[in-house]
Amino acid sequence: MKTLYRVALLLFISASLSFTSKTILKENTLTATFIEVTEDDFFKFIDADKKEILFYDVHEDIEISLYDDDNLNKKFMITWVEKEIELTDEEGDLTGEKKKVKSITVLKLVK
Repeated sequence: MKTLYRVALLLFISASLSFTSKTILKENTLTATFIEVTEDDFFKFIDADKKEILFYDVHEDIEISLYDDDNLNKKFMITWVEKEIELTDEEGDLTGEKKKVKSITVLKLVK
């Protein structure tokens, strides 16, 4: 009987931990024109309201390269999520500081 309780307790703890470790990312979508890659290596877009939006990175599955000059001044539909990154110093060591950034998950050219 003790073994049954131990197994049940172990299953309960495992199930509880699996639910608490899931992170829900809210996807956002916008249409904007690609302007440039900034000096800090952010991807700069401007939306229809002339608001500047900076993106930290692009998901590795995206085949469009924003480093290609042919994509400058083109309009894209962008799906993105906000994520937290850990900052590094000049030597590349982690500082312990965190920052929220925007990360592109889907990028489609608007014709």
